[in-house]
Amino acid sequence: MNPNIQNGIAVTGALGNLGWKLLCHLAEHSAAPRLVGLDLRPAEPGRLEQLQTISEIHADPPQIDLITCDLSNWHDPRWRTVLNEVSAVVHFAAKNPFPEASWDDATVSIDMTNNLSQAAADSPTCTRFVFATSNHVMGRYKDANLKAGELHTLLEAGVGTLWHTGQKDMDSTVYAIAKFAGERQCKALAQKSDTSFVCVRIGWCQPGANLPSTLSAAGTPTQQSDPDPALEQTNRWFRNMWLSNRDFLHLFERSLLADAASWPEKCVVVNGMSNNTNMAWDLSHTRQYLGYTPKDNVHA
Repeated sequence: MNPNIQNGIAVTGALGNLGWKLLCHLAEHSAAPRLVGLDLRPAEPGRLEQLQTISEIHADPPQIDLITCDLSNWHDPRWRTVLNEVSAVVHFAAKNPFPEASWDDATVSIDMTNNLSQAAADSPTCTRFVFATSNHVMGRYKDANLKAGELHTLLEAGVGTLWHTGQKDMDSTVYAIAKFAGERQCKALAQKSDTSFVCVRIGWCQPGANLPSTLSAAGTPTQQSDPDPALEQTNRWFRNMWLSNRDFLHLFERSLLADAASWPEKCVVVNGMSNNTNMAWDLSHTRQYLGYTPKDNVHA
């Protein structure tokens, strides 16, 4: 079995959009012997049973737990115990997972990422930490008129997207700062621990069916957009960073399983989008380091 999952996988923000999609996928497809969902919210009745039913496809189903805990509290033994037992952590949890997050939201999110990544680095069992960072770390490039593939992860960060939905001005700088701070924390810890880190700058993976037809200049499911031709450039920016459900699941599976031996360092930062024609986002490192092979295209 892959050493990154041999003792199990923990997923934070497990009851949210991305966390739940991945946890259901892992219950059906992963060979990990244990899956743990960590969330501040108690799981609704039937959630655990749903995962267990999905996992029955396996001859030897994994142990599955949904644990309510406070990731911003370093001393909370409910999550600390888990991180000393599993081989991998996928960290989605955020106080506010949307780009209009406030400074109060960002403070809690930074604390959670610092706690989780440090605990993973200290853990006797954890070999892989996957951090869900964001396209908004490079949002200032939105109006730079970049050609296809020019937005690679070696460019200087452009933290925070500024855009107009047709109804209101939006600024994701605070949200993006929390994500960028998490990337830097992962890079620092990778230099002094046995844990390897993957920071995935996720594009736009909407809740539910996540169809191309529901993408717009709104840039987030919390906002509405007007069908205004003047918003075409903004609409194109957000559409071109689409990450389909299928590609999202494949991307995070590869983030867990990829061998770090050939990486340039023990922390890699990669873009996470589908194979969208003529998008500015470069996927070469995602393909090279993780073995990512996206199947979907927002323009297909």
